[in-house]
Amino acid sequence: MKKINSLLIIVIFSFSVSCGQEADFHVQNYEYEPLAIPDFFLALIDNHLEGFYHLENSYYHLICQGNDLDPAESQNLKNYFTISILHDLFTTQTAANYSRGEIFYIPYLWHWVNPNPRHRVYFVENDRLLSNTNPPPEFGNYQTYADIDRTPYLFLSDLVLEKPKYYTERGGSFSSFGWCSEREMAFIALTTLMNFEGKIVASGNHSWSELLIPMIKNDRSQEKFRVIVDNTFNTLQWRPFDQNDLTAWNNDIGSSNLASW
Repeated sequence: MKKINSLLIIVIFSFSVSCGQEADFHVQNYEYEPLAIPDFFLALIDNHLEGFYHLENSYYHLICQGNDLDPAESQNLKNYFTISILHDLFTTQTAANYSRGEIFYIPYLWHWVNPNPRHRVYFVENDRLLSNTNPPPEFGNYQTYADIDRTPYLFLSDLVLEKPKYYTERGGSFSSFGWCSEREMAFIALTTLMNFEGKIVASGNHSWSELLIPMIKNDRSQEKFRVIVDNTFNTLQWRPFDQNDLTAWNNDIGSSNLASW
């Protein structure tokens, strides 16, 4: 797995608002020495879990209360907010060109359509269109760099570069981009490297991620949850999972012609 070669500084704003008062902003910088990509994201989550908890804890407590889970259990907190934070980082809002999330600017760009918006993406370094650039040797079966299906390695390694690699006249500069299948492949590749159990489901013309996440109940027993993550339409669902359904779950990858790929 590629290492992040540059020192990265991530700034997260947390705030509290009371009626009739302006927001009180607190800014903190964190520096990251060279790390493998999954280790960087784990370190980022460790640094910001408390802040995300204060902003997004209501749904977590609803899940715990409705399923007899211990909300103070460190494993529950870590597992829930690891997935929640990664989803917040990777998601867009809808399946429209240049849709983006609220933290990382990873624009949604359609592919294999005419006109293809990726044919209007430029490299920042030399102002050259991707569509006028030959693909790297490992993608030699594609006509141009713009036509590449963005594999998890390409998606993630671009994302953590020191400076944005791409730009468009409409969308400004950005480090990485992708539509649903590319985004979910990167998401599942990353969570798998973090030792979570997950897969992609592709049905019709859409893809989403599913994970099986262990959580601790109040009686100290363990229960797995099926977590459905849609990083295109910004949805996250936690559902109790029956272990007897594991074989069926493993075999269900959707009905798309490209589901197995």
